[in-house]
Amino acid sequence: MSPFVWLGIAAVMAVIEILSLGLITMWFVVGALVAFAANLLGAGLVVQLVVFFVVSLVCLVVLRPVFLKYRKRGQAAEPTCIGQEGVVAEDIDNDAMTGRVELPNRMTWAARSADGTPIPAGAVVVVVGQESIKLIVERKAH
Repeated sequence: MSPFVWLGIAAVMAVIEILSLGLITMWFVVGALVAFAANLLGAGLVVQLVVFFVVSLVCLVVLRPVFLKYRKRGQAAEPTCIGQEGVVAEDIDNDAMTGRVELPNRMTWAARSADGTPIPAGAVVVVVGQESIKLIVERKAH
């Protein structure tokens, strides 16, 4: 078998990995490259196939969890305002689609009432939900 068959397999697996980003087929790229090297060193087809499968599976089992761990390391959880208290800066009226709430960090957010009742400016509220950049609030129980 031509050694370039292994390079072709490596290329196909690389394209699949690029399209999926699942960190699965990249290990078969490594296995194909090692089988390519085995072919160049004169190993028979059976040895090349064994090398391909063993190297691919060992890399998949051993290295994939490490790569997944480091890939997730850089991802920060999306910040949430749920549970925070705030003060209504602009009357909240769901029907008129008005309302703003100021949180302790002095940021103001568009807001709407969780139960639909209007909430006047100055009222203390608790954030119970968030829809994109709009907070869902309810009056704080005294």
